[in-house]
Amino acid sequence: MSAWGYGIKQSDEFMDVYDEFFESYIDDADAIEIYRSILNEYQREFSDADSGPLLYTVYYALAQCLWECGVKDEWLWQKIKDIIDTDADLIFWNELGKEPQIEENRRRELQKFWERINSVPTKIKKPKKTQKKRAPTLKKGDLYAYVCENGYRVAIVLDFVWDSYLTAISEEIFDHVPTEAQAMNSYTHTVTWFHARASIPKKDRIIIAELNITGNYNNRAGLLLLPSIAGCSSMGERKYFFDLDSAASCMQRNNIGRYRLCELLDPAVLPEYHSGINIG
Repeated sequence: MSAWGYGIKQSDEFMDVYDEFFESYIDDADAIEIYRSILNEYQREFSDADSGPLLYTVYYALAQCLWECGVKDEWLWQKIKDIIDTDADLIFWNELGKEPQIEENRRRELQKFWERINSVPTKIKKPKKTQKKRAPTLKKGDLYAYVCENGYRVAIVLDFVWDSYLTAISEEIFDHVPTEAQAMNSYTHTVTWFHARASIPKKDRIIIAELNITGNYNNRAGLLLLPSIAGCSSMGERKYFFDLDSAASCMQRNNIGRYRLCELLDPAVLPEYHSGINIG
């Protein structure tokens, strides 16, 4: 057993068990189930008779973890009480030289620990929640409608890079949600990259179709994230979905023409990437 002080927590074994417990204490994990799993792991490998001091430290660490979680196991608490009452823990410390001061310090630490795990913690630890990255709500090939001032416009996601969508927006305003054929035959001169936060929210999108688009549009038609990439002067803003005039002026430097949405499924029609263009 590797200890560096008299304190209950001052040993490698204690910290190993403590860390193992709370690495597993996430989401819907049950503290008692984790405790039993770790206890079984150590009891299979060690016994009180042969490795008493090490197992005692395992018991202390598990009790500390359960106490912080606001949980108690009667068997474990009784086990620790028996160890303290019989001075079983002090055998290891006496082997260091049976100095009265060492034994006294350790006994005091054991008593403090016993009082602590029999008190009410001021704060109960809850399982940590796994930080799950939210999946994009749009994907390449999504053709959708959304409400604008006088009806519906449509947009199509031509590509997805990092957290931005290359989107083409129809000039035409429909008085109803158009069919796929009607939408793809509408004209656009607004093709730009929108950050996920600048796109139309999921709750306001009406999916018309999910198209299979295989072309690679990266570095085409207005992605400006690096100085070496020629494109529009800024990423598209939410207002571009409604104010196409401001979007068109932003796209002028790319010489984006007027296309039917269906024509844009071939990336060859988009402006080529020219690294020598001054984007200052």
